[in-house]
Amino acid sequence: MDTYLALAERVLATEKRALSALQILRIAYRDELAPPHLGGQTQHKTLQARLSEDILRYREGSKFYRTAPGKFFLSALRNHPDVPESDRTPIVARRRQRDLPQNRALAFEAGLVSQAVKSNRTVAKDTFANLIKGGSYHYARSTKRRPLNEIIVWSFMIVVKEGHVLSYRTGPYREQRDSFMSKRAIGFYSPVIDTDLTLFDQADHGLVWSGMKALASDLDLYDDNAWRALHQNCHLEMLVYPEGTGDLLALVSFACPDWLEPTSSRLAINDLEWLDVRSPINHHEDFDPWSQALLPEARRIALQH
Repeated sequence: MDTYLALAERVLATEKRALSALQILRIAYRDELAPPHLGGQTQHKTLQARLSEDILRYREGSKFYRTAPGKFFLSALRNHPDVPESDRTPIVARRRQRDLPQNRALAFEAGLVSQAVKSNRTVAKDTFANLIKGGSYHYARSTKRRPLNEIIVWSFMIVVKEGHVLSYRTGPYREQRDSFMSKRAIGFYSPVIDTDLTLFDQADHGLVWSGMKALASDLDLYDDNAWRALHQNCHLEMLVYPEGTGDLLALVSFACPDWLEPTSSRLAINDLEWLDVRSPINHHEDFDPWSQALLPEARRIALQH
Protein backbone atom coordinates (compact mmCIF):
# COMPACT_ATOMS: atom_id res chain seq x y z
CA MET A 1 0.00 0.00 0.00
CA ASP A 2 1.37 3.45 -0.86
CA THR A 3 2.15 6.13 1.71
CA TYR A 4 -1.12 8.03 1.32
CA LEU A 5 -3.32 4.94 1.73
CA ALA A 6 -1.30 3.68 4.69
CA LEU A 7 -1.71 7.07 6.36
CA ALA A 8 -5.45 7.09 5.71
CA GLU A 9 -5.83 3.59 7.12
CA ARG A 10 -3.99 4.56 10.29
CA VAL A 11 -6.02 7.74 10.90
CA LEU A 12 -9.39 6.10 10.14
CA ALA A 13 -8.58 3.16 12.42
CA THR A 14 -7.86 5.58 15.25
CA GLU A 15 -10.82 7.92 14.68
CA LYS A 16 -13.41 5.18 13.95
CA ARG A 17 -15.53 7.50 11.85
CA ALA A 18 -15.75 8.45 8.20
CA LEU A 19 -13.61 11.41 7.17
CA SER A 20 -12.82 13.45 4.10
CA ALA A 21 -9.31 13.41 2.65
CA LEU A 22 -8.69 16.90 4.02
CA GLN A 23 -9.82 15.84 7.51
CA ILE A 24 -7.57 12.78 7.39
CA LEU A 25 -4.53 14.89 6.55
CA ARG A 26 -5.29 17.51 9.19
CA ILE A 27 -5.50 14.82 11.86
CA ALA A 28 -2.33 13.16 10.54
CA TYR A 29 -0.37 16.41 10.86
CA ARG A 30 -1.94 17.25 14.20
CA ASP A 31 -0.91 13.88 15.62
CA GLU A 32 2.47 13.95 13.83
CA LEU A 33 1.68 10.82 11.81
CA ALA A 34 2.52 12.21 8.37
CA PRO A 35 6.01 11.24 7.13
CA PRO A 36 8.36 14.16 6.38
CA HIS A 37 8.62 13.36 2.65
CA LEU A 38 4.96 14.20 2.00
CA GLY A 39 4.75 17.63 0.44
CA GLY A 40 2.74 19.94 -1.77
CA GLN A 41 -0.28 22.18 -1.39
CA THR A 42 -2.78 19.69 -2.83
CA GLN A 43 -2.02 16.62 -0.73
CA HIS A 44 -5.70 16.18 0.13
CA LYS A 45 -6.54 15.96 -3.59
CA THR A 46 -3.84 13.33 -4.07
CA LEU A 47 -5.16 11.37 -1.08
CA GLN A 48 -8.75 11.55 -2.34
CA ALA A 49 -7.63 10.39 -5.78
CA ARG A 50 -5.69 7.47 -4.26
CA LEU A 51 -8.68 6.41 -2.14
CA SER A 52 -11.05 6.66 -5.11
CA GLU A 53 -8.71 4.67 -7.35
CA ASP A 54 -8.33 1.95 -4.72
CA ILE A 55 -12.11 1.63 -4.36
CA LEU A 56 -12.58 1.62 -8.13
CA ARG A 57 -9.88 -0.98 -8.64
CA TYR A 58 -10.71 -3.41 -5.83
CA ARG A 59 -14.43 -2.62 -5.43
CA GLU A 60 -15.76 -4.76 -2.54
CA GLY A 61 -12.20 -5.99 -1.89
CA SER A 62 -10.87 -2.51 -1.12
CA LYS A 63 -9.83 -1.63 2.41
CA PHE A 64 -11.90 1.53 2.03
CA TYR A 65 -15.42 2.53 1.07
CA ARG A 66 -17.40 5.75 0.70
CA THR A 67 -20.10 6.60 3.20
CA ALA A 68 -21.02 9.77 1.27
CA PRO A 69 -19.49 11.74 -1.59
CA GLY A 70 -15.95 12.64 -0.49
CA LYS A 71 -16.17 10.69 2.80
CA PHE A 72 -14.19 7.49 3.36
CA PHE A 73 -14.03 4.74 5.97
CA LEU A 74 -12.41 1.34 6.59
CA SER A 75 -14.11 -1.87 5.49
CA ALA A 76 -12.58 -3.75 8.44
CA LEU A 77 -14.36 -1.48 10.93
CA ARG A 78 -17.71 -1.32 9.21
CA ASN A 79 -19.45 -3.29 11.98
CA HIS A 80 -17.38 -2.05 14.91
CA PRO A 81 -19.66 -1.06 17.85
CA ASP A 82 -17.98 2.35 18.22
CA VAL A 83 -18.67 3.31 14.60
CA PRO A 84 -21.68 5.60 14.00
CA GLU A 85 -24.59 3.93 12.21
CA SER A 86 -24.39 6.54 9.45
CA ASP A 87 -20.85 5.39 8.58
CA ARG A 88 -21.67 1.70 8.17
CA THR A 89 -23.43 1.79 4.81
CA PRO A 90 -21.31 2.17 1.66
CA ILE A 91 -22.61 4.22 -1.22
CA VAL A 92 -22.01 2.72 -4.65
CA ALA A 93 -21.34 5.01 -7.59
CA ARG A 94 -21.25 2.91 -10.74
CA ARG A 95 -20.72 4.78 -13.96
CA ARG A 96 -21.10 3.69 -17.54
CA GLN A 97 -18.74 6.44 -18.66
CA ARG A 98 -15.58 8.15 -17.51
CA ASP A 99 -15.75 11.88 -16.89
CA LEU A 100 -12.73 13.74 -18.18
CA PRO A 101 -11.23 16.04 -15.53
CA GLN A 102 -11.73 19.70 -16.33
CA ASN A 103 -9.72 21.44 -13.63
CA ARG A 104 -6.07 21.52 -12.56
CA ALA A 105 -4.69 20.10 -15.81
CA LEU A 106 -0.97 20.42 -16.52
CA ALA A 107 -0.41 23.29 -18.97
CA PHE A 108 2.20 25.49 -20.64
CA GLU A 109 2.12 28.84 -22.34
CA ALA A 110 1.90 28.38 -26.11
CA GLY A 111 5.11 30.34 -26.71
CA LEU A 112 7.15 27.90 -24.63
CA VAL A 113 5.77 24.91 -26.53
CA SER A 114 6.34 26.59 -29.89
CA GLN A 115 9.99 27.13 -28.96
CA ALA A 116 10.38 23.52 -27.81
CA VAL A 117 8.62 21.76 -30.69
CA LYS A 118 10.76 20.29 -33.46
CA SER A 119 10.04 20.22 -37.19
CA ASN A 120 8.28 16.86 -36.89
CA ARG A 121 5.85 18.33 -34.32
CA THR A 122 7.45 16.48 -31.39
CA VAL A 123 8.88 17.75 -28.12
CA ALA A 124 11.91 15.86 -26.82
CA LYS A 125 11.40 14.14 -23.47
CA ASP A 126 14.52 15.85 -22.14
CA THR A 127 13.16 19.24 -23.19
CA PHE A 128 9.87 18.51 -21.45
CA ALA A 129 11.74 17.44 -18.31
CA ASN A 130 13.75 20.67 -18.35
CA LEU A 131 10.58 22.77 -18.66
CA ILE A 132 9.17 20.95 -15.64
CA LYS A 133 12.37 21.28 -13.61
CA GLY A 134 12.51 24.97 -14.44
CA GLY A 135 8.97 25.49 -13.17
CA SER A 136 7.76 26.67 -16.59
CA TYR A 137 4.37 24.96 -16.20
CA HIS A 138 1.13 25.77 -14.44
CA TYR A 139 -2.21 24.08 -13.79
CA ALA A 140 -5.10 25.24 -15.95
CA ARG A 141 -8.33 26.45 -14.39
CA SER A 142 -10.38 24.53 -16.97
CA THR A 143 -9.80 22.38 -20.02
CA LYS A 144 -13.12 23.58 -21.41
CA ARG A 145 -12.62 27.34 -21.07
CA ARG A 146 -9.01 28.32 -21.48
CA PRO A 147 -7.02 31.19 -22.97
CA LEU A 148 -5.88 30.83 -26.57
CA ASN A 149 -2.24 30.85 -25.47
CA GLU A 150 -2.65 27.92 -23.04
CA ILE A 151 -1.55 24.41 -24.07
CA ILE A 152 -3.05 21.48 -22.11
CA VAL A 153 -0.99 18.29 -21.63
CA TRP A 154 -2.86 15.02 -22.25
CA SER A 155 -1.81 11.42 -21.76
CA PHE A 156 -2.68 9.47 -24.92
CA MET A 157 -2.48 5.73 -24.23
CA ILE A 158 -2.25 3.26 -27.11
CA VAL A 159 -2.61 -0.52 -26.73
CA VAL A 160 -0.46 -2.63 -29.06
CA LYS A 161 -0.14 -6.36 -29.67
CA GLU A 162 1.71 -8.20 -32.46
CA GLY A 163 1.32 -5.63 -35.22
CA HIS A 164 -2.10 -4.46 -34.08
CA VAL A 165 -3.39 -1.33 -32.35
CA LEU A 166 -6.58 -1.38 -30.30
CA SER A 167 -9.19 1.03 -31.68
CA TYR A 168 -12.77 2.05 -30.96
CA ARG A 169 -15.40 4.61 -31.90
CA THR A 170 -15.93 7.47 -29.51
CA GLY A 171 -19.29 7.95 -27.84
CA PRO A 172 -20.69 11.15 -26.33
CA TYR A 173 -18.36 11.84 -23.43
CA ARG A 174 -14.92 12.86 -24.56
CA GLU A 175 -14.30 16.49 -25.35
CA GLN A 176 -17.55 16.63 -27.32
CA ARG A 177 -15.73 18.23 -30.21
CA ASP A 178 -17.53 17.69 -33.51
CA SER A 179 -14.35 16.39 -35.13
CA PHE A 180 -14.11 13.58 -32.52
CA MET A 181 -17.71 12.37 -32.28
CA SER A 182 -18.34 8.90 -33.80
CA LYS A 183 -14.81 8.84 -35.20
CA ARG A 184 -12.46 5.90 -34.74
CA ALA A 185 -9.81 6.44 -32.08
CA ILE A 186 -6.56 4.64 -31.29
CA GLY A 187 -5.95 6.31 -27.93
CA PHE A 188 -7.47 6.27 -24.46
CA TYR A 189 -6.79 9.73 -23.16
CA SER A 190 -7.12 12.08 -20.24
CA PRO A 191 -5.69 15.44 -19.17
CA VAL A 192 -2.68 15.10 -16.87
CA ILE A 193 -3.89 16.65 -13.61
CA ASP A 194 -2.11 17.75 -10.45
CA THR A 195 -2.92 14.57 -8.49
CA ASP A 196 -1.26 12.42 -11.17
CA LEU A 197 2.08 13.64 -9.84
CA THR A 198 3.02 11.53 -6.82
CA LEU A 199 6.16 10.45 -5.00
CA PHE A 200 6.38 7.56 -7.48
CA ASP A 201 5.88 9.53 -10.70
CA GLN A 202 8.39 12.35 -10.39
CA ALA A 203 10.39 11.33 -13.49
CA ASP A 204 7.58 11.93 -16.01
CA HIS A 205 5.40 14.28 -13.92
CA GLY A 206 2.53 11.77 -13.90
CA LEU A 207 2.22 11.30 -17.68
CA VAL A 208 2.29 7.49 -17.53
CA TRP A 209 0.14 7.25 -14.41
CA SER A 210 -2.54 9.41 -16.05
CA GLY A 211 -2.62 7.11 -19.08
CA MET A 212 -2.76 3.99 -16.93
CA LYS A 213 -5.76 5.36 -15.04
CA ALA A 214 -7.58 6.25 -18.26
CA LEU A 215 -6.97 2.82 -19.78
CA ALA A 216 -7.85 0.89 -16.62
CA SER A 217 -11.09 2.82 -16.26
CA ASP A 218 -12.20 2.52 -19.89
CA LEU A 219 -11.35 -1.19 -20.21
CA ASP A 220 -12.00 -2.30 -16.59
CA LEU A 221 -8.41 -3.46 -16.09
CA TYR A 222 -8.58 -3.67 -12.31
CA ASP A 223 -7.93 -7.31 -11.48
CA ASP A 224 -4.48 -8.06 -10.07
CA ASN A 225 -3.03 -9.61 -13.24
CA ALA A 226 -4.19 -6.79 -15.52
CA TRP A 227 -3.02 -4.11 -13.10
CA ARG A 228 0.38 -5.78 -12.78
CA ALA A 229 0.65 -5.94 -16.58
CA LEU A 230 -0.12 -2.23 -16.80
CA HIS A 231 2.65 -1.39 -14.34
CA GLN A 232 5.15 -3.57 -16.19
CA ASN A 233 4.29 -2.83 -19.83
CA CYS A 234 3.55 0.91 -20.04
CA HIS A 235 6.18 3.21 -21.52
CA LEU A 236 6.33 6.92 -22.35
CA GLU A 237 7.22 7.00 -26.05
CA MET A 238 7.22 10.67 -27.01
CA LEU A 239 5.41 14.00 -26.80
CA VAL A 240 3.57 15.26 -29.87
CA TYR A 241 2.13 18.70 -30.57
CA PRO A 242 -0.40 18.15 -33.39
CA GLU A 243 -0.78 21.20 -35.58
CA GLY A 244 -3.84 23.31 -34.91
CA THR A 245 -5.03 21.41 -31.82
CA GLY A 246 -3.69 23.50 -28.94
CA ASP A 247 -2.85 20.31 -27.05
CA LEU A 248 0.40 18.52 -26.17
CA LEU A 249 -0.05 14.73 -26.29
CA ALA A 250 2.14 12.40 -24.24
CA LEU A 251 2.09 9.17 -26.23
CA VAL A 252 2.20 6.22 -23.82
CA SER A 253 2.22 2.63 -25.08
CA PHE A 254 0.85 -0.47 -23.36
CA ALA A 255 2.23 -3.75 -24.73
CA CYS A 256 -0.80 -5.96 -24.20
CA PRO A 257 0.05 -9.53 -23.08
CA ASP A 258 -1.24 -12.43 -25.18
CA TRP A 259 -3.51 -13.63 -22.38
CA LEU A 260 -5.30 -10.29 -22.03
CA GLU A 261 -8.20 -9.53 -24.37
CA PRO A 262 -9.56 -6.04 -23.60
CA THR A 263 -13.30 -5.51 -23.37
CA SER A 264 -15.44 -2.58 -22.31
CA SER A 265 -18.98 -2.01 -21.09
CA ARG A 266 -18.66 1.78 -21.38
CA LEU A 267 -21.27 3.53 -23.47
CA ALA A 268 -18.53 5.81 -24.77
CA ILE A 269 -16.34 2.92 -26.03
CA ASN A 270 -18.06 1.49 -29.08
CA ASP A 271 -16.96 -1.04 -31.69
CA LEU A 272 -13.78 -2.11 -29.89
CA GLU A 273 -11.51 -3.65 -32.54
CA TRP A 274 -7.87 -4.58 -33.13
CA LEU A 275 -6.54 -2.57 -36.07
CA ASP A 276 -4.03 -4.47 -38.22
CA VAL A 277 -1.22 -2.01 -38.98
CA ARG A 278 1.15 -4.46 -40.68
CA SER A 279 -0.03 -2.85 -43.93
CA PRO A 280 -0.40 0.91 -44.44
CA ILE A 281 -3.66 2.31 -43.06
CA ASN A 282 -6.13 3.83 -45.50
CA HIS A 283 -9.16 6.03 -44.81
CA HIS A 284 -7.40 8.38 -42.40
CA GLU A 285 -10.49 10.59 -42.50
CA ASP A 286 -12.34 7.93 -40.47
CA PHE A 287 -10.13 8.69 -37.44
CA ASP A 288 -10.34 11.60 -35.01
CA PRO A 289 -7.72 14.37 -35.39
CA TRP A 290 -5.44 13.15 -32.59
CA SER A 291 -5.50 9.59 -33.90
CA GLN A 292 -4.73 10.80 -37.42
CA ALA A 293 -1.70 12.67 -36.11
CA LEU A 294 -0.41 9.68 -34.12
CA LEU A 295 -1.23 6.81 -36.49
CA PRO A 296 2.29 6.68 -38.00
CA GLU A 297 3.91 6.50 -34.57
CA ALA A 298 1.36 3.98 -33.32
CA ARG A 299 2.06 1.82 -36.35
CA ARG A 300 5.82 2.01 -35.75
CA ILE A 301 5.41 1.00 -32.10
CA ALA A 302 2.98 -1.83 -32.87
CA LEU A 303 5.33 -3.33 -35.46
CA GLN A 304 8.01 -3.56 -32.78
CA HIS A 305 5.82 -5.86 -30.67
